[in-house]
Amino acid sequence: MSVTAPLTIRAVTSLEEFKGLAQEWEQLLRTVPGHSLFLTWEWLYLWAKHYLRGEQLRILLLFDDCARLVGIAPFYLRRTRAQGVIPFRELRFLGSETVCSSCLDVIANEKHKRAVLQSLYRYLFNDAQGDWDVFTLSEVPAESCTIDLWNELFDEAGKVGEVVSTTCCPVIRLSGNLDSYRAALGRNRRYTLQRKRKCLERAGRVEYSRATSPADVETAFDWLMTLHQQRWSADSNGGVFATERSKRFHREIVQVLSERGRISIDLLTLDDQPLAAIYGFVYQGVYYFYLPGFDPAAVPKASPGLLLLSHRIEEAIRDGEQTVDLLQGAQLYKLECATDIRRTVTLRYYNRHARSFALKLLESAKQAVKILVR
Repeated sequence: MSVTAPLTIRAVTSLEEFKGLAQEWEQLLRTVPGHSLFLTWEWLYLWAKHYLRGEQLRILLLFDDCARLVGIAPFYLRRTRAQGVIPFRELRFLGSETVCSSCLDVIANEKHKRAVLQSLYRYLFNDAQGDWDVFTLSEVPAESCTIDLWNELFDEAGKVGEVVSTTCCPVIRLSGNLDSYRAALGRNRRYTLQRKRKCLERAGRVEYSRATSPADVETAFDWLMTLHQQRWSADSNGGVFATERSKRFHREIVQVLSERGRISIDLLTLDDQPLAAIYGFVYQGVYYFYLPGFDPAAVPKASPGLLLLSHRIEEAIRDGEQTVDLLQGAQLYKLECATDIRRTVTLRYYNRHARSFALKLLESAKQAVKILVR
């Protein structure tokens, strides 16, 4: 790999300084085609505000020789233990825990990406070498050049990295034509949806509604939380809103993004009683299907959650959206809707520390045990 002149790097370690980056962050992000909502300043700042403690922030800003911001590495440092035994420090992307962020990445346009990654590499293995043991790139789009460029740097230096996991993210590419979309569903699926609609209509008065304005979103979001918890409260993880911290984060993100026209809370009601809800985002031609909720005991044969999703996809077509991103998970109902599959990759790299060496040995031992016992 050809080496470019190093960029100047400044580390942001306080929430107050992060708060002041909003305008510069937005300006740089506009130069990155196809970036996801989960890289926006609002999403990552509010995640850091609600989920980080102390001085975990390690956002790295990269400037060229004209002092222009050309790259942002939105990192934080967490301290944890492997198998409860080996303590280690992990450098990873903001938003990469708890809230199911997708398509995370280093923020830089293609013109500057190589220089940004080379400078990050030099910084992490020189100036900041003593600060971390493991570096994790979580949920990076499989097509991102970050993966190839970063691996190339590691391979040349003889350092150790590995693929930790891959994630399936079904998507629906929209043609803009409602009739074409319905025809592509196939006869069996169209018949199934029609049968379920009639089943629900026989039970009472059916209405679909959407809340997007700050005034309407708060009430609709309360219904979404109630319906989601009805479905998942008995599960081992208790649902997304099982903790007060999660409730506070999502309430604030909904409030902030609704003021920017990026929130859509959709409801399906039967005789004015909500049966299903969807919490989604609208951003740069993409509708993100983030979180559903439904009453599992209410007209189960009609599958109100599935009917609401079908309705919301058609609304995205009417609104002129280009894509419906169903986000992480290969659930059958998502795969049946999808026209394409997007994948994200999580990679892990090890520093040259004794602690990193011990961690790698432990991970290798775990894999060896699996081979023997399975």
